[in-house]
Amino acid sequence: MAVADSEYKLLLSKANDALRLAEIRYDVKTLGFLNPSERAYLKDKLFVQGDMVLEFDGGYPEAERTLMVCRPEFAEVDRDEYICMLECSGKFTEKLSHRDYLGSLMGLGINRECIGDILVFEDKTLIFSKPETAEYIIQNLTKIGRTGIKIRRCTINDSVVPKRKTKEISGTVAGIRLDSVISVATGISRGKSAELIKGGLVTVNWTQTDNVGMSLKEGDVISVRGYGRMCLSKIGGLSGKGRYHITVSRYV
Repeated sequence: MAVADSEYKLLLSKANDALRLAEIRYDVKTLGFLNPSERAYLKDKLFVQGDMVLEFDGGYPEAERTLMVCRPEFAEVDRDEYICMLECSGKFTEKLSHRDYLGSLMGLGINRECIGDILVFEDKTLIFSKPETAEYIIQNLTKIGRTGIKIRRCTINDSVVPKRKTKEISGTVAGIRLDSVISVATGISRGKSAELIKGGLVTVNWTQTDNVGMSLKEGDVISVRGYGRMCLSKIGGLSGKGRYHITVSRYV
């Protein structure tokens, strides 16, 4: 925990430096890309003074990884100067996964903080990044594994991001506990769910937890290694047997 605390303190220091520079230079400054846990931490800890504006932008409204964008309230802002979207396509790319793309990008020596979300669809993959990183990717990324790809840069303000597909799974639980919700969403037993949680393979809202009985609320995002990501989208009323009706949206 001490290591994590020190990392968050360093992140906060960098964020305050970016805010000060934006104010002094009357310009736009960014930090990141940040994961949702880091974003939540900065939202809670940062104090914005005067006419400064603090925003988080990942290129589209539902973005998970975002840049922290700080700027004077009346400064002119061109989003294409700090974030861009790359569209990747090619033959046989439908067989490639998020891990394939991320692995190839890391293989080019790119830092993870320079890359935002990677959205894999059947006919294309969208990669959000910093502009300088985008140019490096265009020049150097020609294959994902053995699969050749073509990359084009899109203007961020004109970009259209398709909705990610989800599978709605409904069930009933005795309590809105982490192990119970995972069991409903994945079809595995509560015992197996508990093993995954205790084994450090589960995160809630991008923070790892080993709390099997953790209480959840609507909108919580759960990631289970080997089973993907899911969201507790609805908590309904009680059944005749006193069990809660829930709906989980599982990303496919």
